Amino acid sequence: MYSIKDVRHLHLEISSLCNARCPLCPRNFHGYPYNDGYIERNLTLEDVKKIFEPNFVKQLTGIMINGNFGDCVMNTETPAIVKYFRQHNSNLEIKINTNGGARSKQFWQQLAELDAHVLFALDGLADTHSIYRQDTVYETVLKNAKTFIKAGGQATWKMIPFDHNQHQIKTCRELSKQLGFSNFTLTDQGRDTGIAVDKKGKVVNLLGTPKKINFEQLLQSKKTDQVLLEDLDPKVKQITCEVKKSKSIYVTSTGEVYPCCYTGFYPRTYGHGQYYEVVNKQLKNIIEPNNALETSLEESIGWFNIIEQSWNTEDFKQGRLLICNDVCGS
Repeated sequence: MYSIKDVRHLHLEISSLCNARCPLCPRNFHGYPYNDGYIERNLTLEDVKKIFEPNFVKQLTGIMINGNFGDCVMNTETPAIVKYFRQHNSNLEIKINTNGGARSKQFWQQLAELDAHVLFALDGLADTHSIYRQDTVYETVLKNAKTFIKAGGQATWKMIPFDHNQHQIKTCRELSKQLGFSNFTLTDQGRDTGIAVDKKGKVVNLLGTPKKINFEQLLQSKKTDQVLLEDLDPKVKQITCEVKKSKSIYVTSTGEVYPCCYTGFYPRTYGHGQYYEVVNKQLKNIIEPNNALETSLEESIGWFNIIEQSWNTEDFKQGRLLICNDVCGS
């Protein structure tokens, strides 16, 4: 696919821990604290220095800090990690996706001073934001965003449209301008239908019009059902790999290296009773040593070529990767 000298973009998960319980996030089950097979860990500054040597950082054009399972506010070393990248590449574009619901004034000021662009997840106003962003407080996120902007930071108000907040989009857009946000963006993450439960499994909200709302039945199905490739009945598409085009790699909080975040849902351990059970079963069979804390970054991407070779077959049972077909297929 490409060698380490070709890489120009880094997608980095610096924490797999989170302060929120978003109902359709893969780190929990509808907001219930259920771990389906991932490791909770922060990537340390020392880890970053070990994995990404200065010469590698210098060749990059951009970094996106945004993990599959966690949020950078859970890692106290986030500013120090960003500083390390900035020290070795002053022209580097650094973007951070976060729920923005924690940390001190100093934390946000430091990120602003390091010229990081932060995308704050604000899904509505005070009465709607926490319906999806469970355990985050609208006023806290807004306060942190204001601190960041006042310190000179470039911020984006990033909003997921739901049935319950659609009527507030115009107001949110106008407020973002008043507060000094550089951008306002709507993002459809395919996470707009389902139930939201509390930490005990009690249904507290409905997102959209879900077909199934009995949480105990859903959880039991999650634990016991097995999903097979035949159940998904995939259709062959023409694959145009986005990360091959952007020359990007994805690194998890444990140091594992994947071509993209879609292939990086901890294939060896994660995803029972759902779509990723099939996806990760395929990936698990082809992953070679890929932990950059245990071997070099260059060696950790060596197996990427197997992925590209898999596109040459049209038979999913013979190795065509479902995730590549679905995400980058047309």
